[in-house]
Amino acid sequence: MGARLKDNDIRAAAHATLLARARACPDTIVIDELGLDHGACRVDIAVINGHIRGVEIKADADVLDRLPGQIAAYGAVVDRATLIAAPRHIGKAMALLPDWWGVISVERKLSGKVHFRTLRPERANRGVDPLTLARLLWRPEAAAILRELGASEKLLRQPREDLYRALVSALPRRLLASHVRHALKVREAWRDRPEPS
Repeated sequence: MGARLKDNDIRAAAHATLLARARACPDTIVIDELGLDHGACRVDIAVINGHIRGVEIKADADVLDRLPGQIAAYGAVVDRATLIAAPRHIGKAMALLPDWWGVISVERKLSGKVHFRTLRPERANRGVDPLTLARLLWRPEAAAILRELGASEKLLRQPREDLYRALVSALPRRLLASHVRHALKVREAWRDRPEPS
């Protein structure tokens, strides 16, 4: 096989091939490094359209120490998740991943081409936590949704955690998820991610 793959090689190839259709869809946004739970963890690549999909990348040089925490963080927020990993990580990762995670093996062929092979398709995550999902919203976004729902000005002045709790109380999970996805899609200034180079 060819040279070892770095995170950036895998990410660029995933954007160009696996995510090409999503990137071309006007109703979909693809975000590198989406912060979860106020930055406690990051999704390597998030795809947001009718659901939130998370992609975690483990390159040759990576270790899997953080994977259990990442699995828990993704599980609270994303509707679907896929691990893209170098072959050396697959066995250990498969033992850790819930069965709803998809798994894709990635390696560089002798030709230099990056090759992806699907080992397990992703399935729907039934364990999304509404409060953690609400925390994807910035404070003004949460306040705007509550204002639409007729919340009092007194509530809107409360700390952001109170706003998130109010949203969870006011909306069924499906509707909350729809509001969160819409806010992420129309958000213009992504403070928590680097500008694409």
